[in-house]
Amino acid sequence: MDVYSLTRKKRPSHLTLAQPSRAQSDNDSALDVSLSKNISKTTSRSPSSYIFDEVTGSPSRDHWKQDADSNHCGLPSCTTSFGLFERRHHCRKCGDIFCAIHCSNYFRLDQFAQYHPGGILSRGCDSCAADYIQWQEELRQMGKENASRRTSLADNKSTLKKRHAGIMTQQPQAMEGVTELGRDDIVAPTSKPTPSKGLTINKPSKKDQAAFNPVPSVPADWQWSTF
Repeated sequence: MDVYSLTRKKRPSHLTLAQPSRAQSDNDSALDVSLSKNISKTTSRSPSSYIFDEVTGSPSRDHWKQDADSNHCGLPSCTTSFGLFERRHHCRKCGDIFCAIHCSNYFRLDQFAQYHPGGILSRGCDSCAADYIQWQEELRQMGKENASRRTSLADNKSTLKKRHAGIMTQQPQAMEGVTELGRDDIVAPTSKPTPSKGLTINKPSKKDQAAFNPVPSVPADWQWSTF
Protein backbone atom coordinates (compact mmCIF):
# COMPACT_ATOMS: atom_id res chain seq x y z
CA MET A 1 0.00 0.00 0.00
CA ASP A 2 1.52 3.32 -1.07
CA VAL A 3 1.32 6.71 0.59
CA TYR A 4 -1.08 7.97 -2.03
CA SER A 5 -3.65 5.31 -1.15
CA LEU A 6 -3.47 6.28 2.50
CA THR A 7 -3.75 10.02 1.98
CA ARG A 8 -6.21 10.25 -0.86
CA LYS A 9 -9.73 11.35 -0.04
CA LYS A 10 -12.43 8.99 -1.18
CA ARG A 11 -15.28 10.52 -3.11
CA PRO A 12 -18.76 9.86 -1.71
CA SER A 13 -21.08 7.75 -3.82
CA HIS A 14 -23.96 10.18 -3.25
CA LEU A 15 -24.40 13.58 -1.68
CA THR A 16 -25.80 13.77 1.84
CA LEU A 17 -27.22 16.70 3.77
CA ALA A 18 -26.20 17.40 7.32
CA GLN A 19 -28.94 17.39 9.95
CA PRO A 20 -29.74 20.85 11.38
CA SER A 21 -28.34 21.57 14.80
CA ARG A 22 -30.57 21.29 17.86
CA ALA A 23 -30.25 25.02 18.60
CA GLN A 24 -31.31 25.94 15.07
CA SER A 25 -34.27 23.54 15.23
CA ASP A 26 -35.38 25.05 18.54
CA ASN A 27 -35.12 28.58 17.12
CA ASP A 28 -37.15 27.64 14.03
CA SER A 29 -39.81 25.96 16.18
CA ALA A 30 -40.08 29.00 18.44
CA LEU A 31 -40.32 31.25 15.38
CA ASP A 32 -43.12 29.14 13.88
CA VAL A 33 -45.08 29.17 17.15
CA SER A 34 -44.70 32.94 17.58
CA LEU A 35 -45.77 33.75 14.04
CA SER A 36 -48.62 31.24 14.19
CA LYS A 37 -49.97 32.92 17.31
CA ASN A 38 -49.83 36.34 15.66
CA ILE A 39 -51.60 35.09 12.55
CA SER A 40 -54.23 33.34 14.67
CA LYS A 41 -54.91 36.52 16.60
CA THR A 42 -55.26 38.52 13.41
CA THR A 43 -57.55 35.94 11.84
CA SER A 44 -59.72 35.72 14.95
CA ARG A 45 -60.27 39.48 14.81
CA SER A 46 -61.94 39.32 11.41
CA PRO A 47 -65.36 41.07 11.40
CA SER A 48 -67.32 37.93 10.62
CA SER A 49 -65.92 35.83 13.45
CA TYR A 50 -65.23 37.91 16.53
CA ILE A 51 -67.34 41.09 16.38
CA PHE A 52 -70.75 39.56 15.61
CA ASP A 53 -72.77 36.87 17.34
CA GLU A 54 -75.14 34.46 15.68
CA VAL A 55 -78.48 35.93 14.66
CA THR A 56 -81.28 34.07 16.44
CA GLY A 57 -84.35 36.11 15.54
CA SER A 58 -85.96 39.40 14.56
CA PRO A 59 -84.91 42.70 16.19
CA SER A 60 -86.26 43.31 19.68
CA ARG A 61 -89.17 45.74 20.20
CA ASP A 62 -88.46 46.46 23.85
CA HIS A 63 -86.94 49.85 23.02
CA TRP A 64 -89.82 51.06 20.84
CA LYS A 65 -91.49 54.32 21.68
CA GLN A 66 -95.17 54.19 22.63
CA ASP A 67 -97.63 55.36 19.95
CA ALA A 68 -99.40 57.71 22.36
CA ASP A 69 -96.13 59.51 23.12
CA SER A 70 -95.72 60.87 19.58
CA ASN A 71 -98.14 62.92 17.45
CA HIS A 72 -95.61 64.14 14.88
CA CYS A 73 -92.78 62.65 12.82
CA GLY A 74 -89.60 62.13 14.80
CA LEU A 75 -87.54 64.07 12.25
CA PRO A 76 -87.24 67.68 13.56
CA SER A 77 -87.53 69.21 10.10
CA CYS A 78 -90.71 67.24 9.27
CA THR A 79 -94.12 68.71 10.23
CA THR A 80 -96.23 65.65 9.39
CA SER A 81 -98.89 64.88 12.01
CA PHE A 82 -100.23 61.39 12.57
CA GLY A 83 -103.94 60.77 12.09
CA LEU A 84 -106.43 58.81 10.08
CA PHE A 85 -104.50 59.11 6.81
CA GLU A 86 -100.95 59.20 8.18
CA ARG A 87 -99.78 56.15 10.04
CA ARG A 88 -96.95 55.85 12.56
CA HIS A 89 -93.84 53.87 11.61
CA HIS A 90 -91.26 52.68 14.14
CA CYS A 91 -87.59 52.61 13.31
CA ARG A 92 -86.38 49.10 14.24
CA LYS A 93 -82.97 50.48 15.21
CA CYS A 94 -83.61 53.52 17.40
CA GLY A 95 -87.27 52.76 18.21
CA ASP A 96 -88.52 56.27 17.45
CA ILE A 97 -91.66 57.01 15.40
CA PHE A 98 -91.54 58.59 11.94
CA CYS A 99 -93.76 59.21 8.95
CA ALA A 100 -93.75 56.86 5.97
CA ILE A 101 -91.41 59.06 3.93
CA HIS A 102 -88.71 59.33 6.61
CA CYS A 103 -88.89 55.68 7.62
CA SER A 104 -88.52 54.00 4.23
CA ASN A 105 -84.96 52.63 4.56
CA TYR A 106 -83.94 49.00 5.08
CA PHE A 107 -80.84 47.54 6.71
CA ARG A 108 -79.89 44.35 8.55
CA LEU A 109 -80.25 44.02 12.32
CA ASP A 110 -79.75 41.18 14.79
CA GLN A 111 -82.00 40.20 17.70
CA PHE A 112 -80.55 43.04 19.78
CA ALA A 113 -81.44 45.67 17.15
CA GLN A 114 -77.74 46.09 16.30
CA TYR A 115 -76.21 46.25 12.84
CA HIS A 116 -75.24 42.81 11.60
CA PRO A 117 -74.07 41.71 8.11
CA GLY A 118 -76.17 38.54 8.40
CA GLY A 119 -79.09 40.05 10.27
CA ILE A 120 -82.76 40.40 9.43
CA LEU A 121 -83.66 43.03 6.83
CA SER A 122 -85.50 45.68 8.86
CA ARG A 123 -87.14 49.06 8.32
CA GLY A 124 -85.50 52.19 9.70
CA CYS A 125 -85.29 55.97 9.67
CA ASP A 126 -83.02 58.18 7.57
CA SER A 127 -80.62 58.88 10.44
CA CYS A 128 -80.08 55.20 11.28
CA ALA A 129 -79.72 54.42 7.56
CA ALA A 130 -76.89 56.96 7.29
CA ASP A 131 -75.21 55.38 10.33
CA TYR A 132 -75.58 51.97 8.72
CA ILE A 133 -73.80 53.13 5.55
CA GLN A 134 -70.92 54.53 7.62
CA TRP A 135 -70.77 51.30 9.64
CA GLN A 136 -70.50 49.25 6.44
CA GLU A 137 -67.62 51.41 5.21
CA GLU A 138 -65.77 50.96 8.50
CA LEU A 139 -66.38 47.23 8.26
CA ARG A 140 -64.86 47.06 4.78
CA GLN A 141 -61.87 49.12 5.89
CA MET A 142 -61.30 46.79 8.84
CA GLY A 143 -61.40 43.78 6.54
CA LYS A 144 -58.77 45.33 4.25
CA GLU A 145 -56.48 46.11 7.18
CA ASN A 146 -56.78 42.57 8.54
CA ALA A 147 -56.07 41.06 5.13
CA SER A 148 -53.02 43.30 4.72
CA ARG A 149 -51.78 42.36 8.19
CA ARG A 150 -52.15 38.65 7.51
CA THR A 151 -50.26 38.99 4.23
CA SER A 152 -47.46 40.93 5.93
CA LEU A 153 -47.13 38.32 8.69
CA ALA A 154 -47.06 35.51 6.14
CA ASP A 155 -44.33 37.30 4.14
CA ASN A 156 -42.27 37.87 7.30
CA LYS A 157 -42.59 34.22 8.23
CA SER A 158 -41.45 33.11 4.78
CA THR A 159 -38.49 35.52 4.82
CA LEU A 160 -37.34 34.45 8.28
CA LYS A 161 -37.59 30.77 7.37
CA LYS A 162 -35.40 31.31 4.31
CA ARG A 163 -32.91 33.26 6.42
CA HIS A 164 -32.67 30.47 9.02
CA ALA A 165 -32.46 27.73 6.43
CA GLY A 166 -28.82 28.57 5.66
CA ILE A 167 -27.00 28.05 2.41
CA MET A 168 -27.80 24.35 1.99
CA THR A 169 -31.15 23.60 0.43
CA GLN A 170 -33.52 21.07 1.95
CA GLN A 171 -34.13 19.35 -1.40
CA PRO A 172 -31.43 16.90 -2.53
CA GLN A 173 -32.62 17.28 -6.14
CA ALA A 174 -31.27 20.83 -6.14
CA MET A 175 -27.73 19.45 -5.60
CA GLU A 176 -27.70 17.35 -8.77
CA GLY A 177 -24.61 17.87 -10.84
CA VAL A 178 -22.48 19.04 -7.92
CA THR A 179 -19.33 16.95 -7.41
CA GLU A 180 -16.82 17.08 -4.63
CA LEU A 181 -13.25 17.99 -5.49
CA GLY A 182 -10.96 15.24 -4.23
CA ARG A 183 -7.19 15.03 -4.06
CA ASP A 184 -6.82 13.04 -7.25
CA ASP A 185 -5.80 16.10 -9.20
CA ILE A 186 -3.50 17.36 -6.43
CA VAL A 187 -1.29 14.44 -5.29
CA ALA A 188 -1.95 11.85 -7.96
CA PRO A 189 1.43 10.29 -8.96
CA THR A 190 2.49 10.06 -12.56
CA SER A 191 4.39 7.10 -13.98
CA LYS A 192 6.62 9.16 -16.22
CA PRO A 193 7.07 12.89 -16.63
CA THR A 194 5.49 13.97 -19.84
CA PRO A 195 7.34 16.74 -21.65
CA SER A 196 5.37 19.72 -22.75
CA LYS A 197 4.39 19.81 -26.35
CA GLY A 198 6.36 22.16 -28.55
CA LEU A 199 9.29 22.42 -26.09
CA THR A 200 12.55 20.50 -26.73
CA ILE A 201 15.42 20.40 -24.23
CA ASN A 202 18.81 19.23 -25.53
CA LYS A 203 20.50 17.10 -22.89
CA PRO A 204 24.29 17.15 -23.25
CA SER A 205 26.03 13.81 -23.63
CA LYS A 206 28.74 12.49 -21.33
CA LYS A 207 31.40 13.19 -23.96
CA ASP A 208 30.38 16.80 -24.15
CA GLN A 209 30.46 17.04 -20.40
CA ALA A 210 33.98 15.62 -20.35
CA ALA A 211 35.14 18.09 -22.93
CA PHE A 212 34.03 20.96 -20.84
CA ASN A 213 35.51 19.68 -17.57
CA PRO A 214 38.47 21.84 -16.54
CA VAL A 215 41.97 20.32 -16.00
CA PRO A 216 42.64 19.53 -12.38
CA SER A 217 44.95 22.07 -10.83
CA VAL A 218 48.58 21.10 -10.01
CA PRO A 219 49.79 21.40 -6.42
CA ALA A 220 52.06 24.38 -5.73
CA ASP A 221 54.93 22.21 -4.39
CA TRP A 222 54.98 19.98 -7.40
CA GLN A 223 58.40 19.71 -9.07
CA TRP A 224 58.86 18.70 -12.59
CA SER A 225 61.75 16.43 -13.35
CA THR A 226 63.16 15.23 -16.59
CA PHE A 227 64.68 11.80 -17.10
